[in-house]
Amino acid sequence: MQLAPQPSDRLAPLAPLALMVCYCLGAQWLMSHAPRHLFTAVFVLAPTLLGVCVALWNAQRRGWALLLLAAAGGTLVALTWHGVHDIRPLYLAECVTIYSALFWLFWHSLRSGTPLITRLARTMHHLTPDMERYTAKLTRAWALYLAGMGLLSLLLFVLLPFTWWALYDTIISPLALGGFFIGEHLLRYRWHPEFERASLWASVSAWRQRGQGQ
Repeated sequence: MQLAPQPSDRLAPLAPLALMVCYCLGAQWLMSHAPRHLFTAVFVLAPTLLGVCVALWNAQRRGWALLLLAAAGGTLVALTWHGVHDIRPLYLAECVTIYSALFWLFWHSLRSGTPLITRLARTMHHLTPDMERYTAKLTRAWALYLAGMGLLSLLLFVLLPFTWWALYDTIISPLALGGFFIGEHLLRYRWHPEFERASLWASVSAWRQRGQGQ
């Protein structure tokens, strides 16, 4: 007999979302009020650093993970010892690096074999030739979107006050990313009703499993 899902099972996927919202709001407040403070740099940059290290560790590149942690620790000691002059460019570097890495991940998959989203879709659907073409186009669309967001971040950092750039980086950018993901998920069944129905959480789980398998 199959047990009915418990309320905690339904709420469990919301925990990462809640943590992300808290992180974005905290980063926005700190970068707006204390952008040069060392604690702000640690709060903003540490999650990305730890995420990269975990990905390297899971990919059996543990030497690189330890080296990256050692470099980050050395940088933190140096900043603490010598003081912090202006670390705002570090926030830009993190943002542009993330977008560039994701762009490369999607674009490289188009040039080196099966497009990334096609591989993900095959874990959830039986793909027809039309569906294969759609997932390839979607992989390209994601690559171009990520490249555009990275270039926009660089442009806004140069042209606008830092507080406006921080708003883009911590609030507007994540909302735009979520809007792109949800919008495509909804439009997919209008454009291609042959896709089997899958929840947003199933799509997110496929992405997470793909990341853990890298």
